This record gives sequence, C-alpha cells and structure tokens, in this order.
Amino acid sequence: MTVELERAITERAWTDGRFRDLLRTDPKKALAELGVEVPEGVELDVRIQRRDTLYYLVPPLRNEAPAQPRINQIDLWRSADMFCWILPEEMKVSLLAMRRSFRENTEVRDDS
Repeated sequence: MTVELERAITERAWTDGRFRDLLRTDPKKALAELGVEVPEGVELDVRIQRRDTLYYLVPPLRNEAPAQPRINQIDLWRSADMFCWILPEEMKVSLLAMRRSFRENTEVRDDS
C-alpha cells in the first residue's frame, strides 16, 4: 500500500512528539527522517494547526509585473482531509519532487 507524503507527516506528528517539535524547529531534518529530499533553495515553514486559531496567509509582493496576468499567486494543495500545502505557483515542481523522493525512498524501505 502506498502512503501519501502528507499522511505520513501528519500521522507521525500526531504520534511522535519529538518529530512534531522537529517539524517546527527544523522541518528539513524532520522530512529527511521520512526519506524526503527537499530541493535546494526551498524553505519550509511548518505550522501545527490549532482548533482555536484562524490562519491567514499574506502572499508575497511581486517585484515586477508579470508578462502575462496569472490567475493565482498562491496554490492550495489539499491531501485528504488532514493536510494542505500553501505554496507559490512556481514551487509546484519542488513539491512534486519532494513527493516523488518520499515515494521512492519509502518503496526502497518497504522492499528490504
């Protein structure tokens, strides 16, 4: 059975306090424990959601006008009912690479 990256992160954070704390303080190291290779230049800001908090994201200011108008600056990717990525449109490829590295590294562990 294939486990999605987002499910693996969430379930591990729910059950492992050390991992949850590491997600907050050093998310790249936490994801590396799951076999995720974060592409060079990608910064991560992990928030552990609280039931009593509303989260508002302010998108980055563009430095210059785009050649073609874009419909969205920020994409919201949802995985099941437990996890979402909020990322600049240009980072989709990086997210897909992270998900691919998780799948590949998980398959290697499952085969051994």
